[in-house]
Amino acid sequence: MSADTPPRSRMSSERIAELFGCVHDLLLEVGYDRLTLDAVAARARTSKATLYRLWGSKSGLVMAALTTGSAKHQPLFGEAPARSLDEAFEHFACSDAISDRDVRMGFMLLNTAAADPEFGATLRAHIITPVVEEIVAVFEAAAERGEIEHEPALFRRLASLMITDLAFASLISGTSQGATSRRELFRTIVRPALGLAG
Repeated sequence: MSADTPPRSRMSSERIAELFGCVHDLLLEVGYDRLTLDAVAARARTSKATLYRLWGSKSGLVMAALTTGSAKHQPLFGEAPARSLDEAFEHFACSDAISDRDVRMGFMLLNTAAADPEFGATLRAHIITPVVEEIVAVFEAAAERGEIEHEPALFRRLASLMITDLAFASLISGTSQGATSRRELFRTIVRPALGLAG
C-alpha cells in the first residue's frame, strides 16, 4: 500500500495517531533495522496481523507513520505565499516545522537509506522530494517576481544544500540550529549564490 493512501480500517483516527506515535518512538529508540512489527504491535496494543493487513510491510507502516497526520511535513515557508524572497526565508528561519527530534529521525532514516536502496527510493519519493520541490517553488516564485534570474539547476542544488544543512549542521557544530543559523545560511550562502547582496 502506498504511503499516501489511507488504510481502510476500523481504527479511529486517534487510534491510528497513537499507533504512529509508537512507530516514531521505536524508530528513535532502536532504529529502522531493529524495529519489528512485533515490537510495534506490542507497544501499540494491537496485532501484527492487523499491521500487515493495513500497511503490508514494515516499510509501508513506517512511511505511513512519517507522512500522515500530525507527522506530515509542515510547510517550511509558512502557509501564505511570501511577497519576497526575504520574507519567505524569514518564515523559514522562524519555522518550528523542524524539531531536534525531526533531525534525529532524519539521521536514522538517512543511515537506513544508505544501506537499503529500496527504502532510500521510498524515502526520497515521500519525504525528501516534497521538501526539495517546496524550496524550489520559493525560488521559482522569486524569479517570476523578477527578484532573481531563473536558474532551475541552481535552484535544485541550493534546495539540496539547504536540506543538507538542516540535517547535518547541528551534528557538525554540536549545538541545536535555530533561527540565527538559518538566517546565516540565507545571508552567507543562498543570497550570494542567487546573485543577491548579502
